[in-house]
Amino acid sequence: MKRTWRFWFALWASKIITMGLLIAGKKGTTLPGKIANRIDPKIMQHLSLAYTDGIIMVTGTNGKTTTANLLASILHEAGKDFAFNQAGANLVTGITGALVQNTGWNGLSRGSLALLEVDEATVPKFCEHVSPSLAIVTNFFRDQLDRYGELDTTVRMVKESLPEETVLVLNADDPLVAQFGTSHPQTIYYGVERTPDSQSESQETREARFCPGCGTVLDYSLFHYGQLGIFKCSGCGFHRPEPKIQAKDVHLDEGSLLFRVDRGLFTIGLQGYYNLYNALAAFTAARILGLDDRIIEKGLRVFIPQAGRMERFHLPEGEMTLTLVKNPTGFNQVIQTMISIEKPLGIIIGINDLAADGRDISWLWDVNFERLGTHQERIQKIVCTGLRAEDIALRLKYAGVPVEKLVLEHSLTESLDRLRANRAEDEAWFVLPTYTLLFPLREILEEYQKSSGLSHSGVKDRGEEARA
Repeated sequence: MKRTWRFWFALWASKIITMGLLIAGKKGTTLPGKIANRIDPKIMQHLSLAYTDGIIMVTGTNGKTTTANLLASILHEAGKDFAFNQAGANLVTGITGALVQNTGWNGLSRGSLALLEVDEATVPKFCEHVSPSLAIVTNFFRDQLDRYGELDTTVRMVKESLPEETVLVLNADDPLVAQFGTSHPQTIYYGVERTPDSQSESQETREARFCPGCGTVLDYSLFHYGQLGIFKCSGCGFHRPEPKIQAKDVHLDEGSLLFRVDRGLFTIGLQGYYNLYNALAAFTAARILGLDDRIIEKGLRVFIPQAGRMERFHLPEGEMTLTLVKNPTGFNQVIQTMISIEKPLGIIIGINDLAADGRDISWLWDVNFERLGTHQERIQKIVCTGLRAEDIALRLKYAGVPVEKLVLEHSLTESLDRLRANRAEDEAWFVLPTYTLLFPLREILEEYQKSSGLSHSGVKDRGEEARA
């Protein structure tokens, strides 16, 4: 494919803008890609041709960022150089920006492999210009209906966009994802045998009550969470496929997840059994890339959570966990994680309704906050913040959380300070924001952690010790 003057103008202009943004202390992820695409709408296609070792695409509703970063950790352990939109800018502009950053002024890429997180709604546009060699599909849940529309539409768009030559890495336990393999020539499944939270019956909201093939109600012998589990259709025979990579002997140990695949024992420093699927997706992709299990094991073990995905901050009073919440199923899993640690709970819930969060906040009424109501004796306080602080406080009141344990506070700094005040012994702290509150809260927590002289590992910073 011949590179025109548009390509060179787009590349150099976006690189100059990137340099300026970095000098100004900005991340420089989206604007350069936006400018580049405006100058040359085919620049992503031009840049993608340089990745002769392949392009790995990660998509789905929940877990994209964590899965991509887990796989990146494994690739780093293997000594691989690769392009990566690590900041999570997963629209066309952010993906283009990441590829530009990995390309020199001479138009040559600095690596031959690319790892790209792609928003579900962006997959059709992405696959118009790029043919991924490997595509990981994590799961599908309702998410921002005002932006994505009905879930069936999103699933169909992704399914129809994936090229036949792409190897699919699919979640066997999600029928909405597993169906992709019934018509795709190259498919590898991953799944979970069971977790300590798996049940034979479930009252959770399920996105896939009916068979995607014939419409018959699916039968489940085991539920993991949401619609994920061991399923089959009595109408057409569609069923949970046998995963090539399957986690067994799953359990938690001091805040880490442990599991076995084949004869190997693996560990990730993440809470929440839903994160097991993210690890398995990364594991499967690494196996396909030919990486040794010893490298995979170390890559998973040394992984540090990124940007508010069960990210831990160490303050003088104790540890605080920050994690993004954006849809009912994800929020339900966070609630399950909090309840399962069996400690007193101090919680901040921050809800905004800006465009990036989703304008429609009716999804809050589909979250099973009643589980917090039934464990009210362990809740010390819940601080409600954000533009829709009153809405989440009302929802929690109706869920059975005592009003005296609810605190309304629109200031983010004051919200954190009120959570930290009067800490109960052994109290666990969780901060649960929607997207546009995530990074402002993260910046405040990083400043608190820095001022206390502690690192993300909870160890006293050596520089602080030296100054002391």
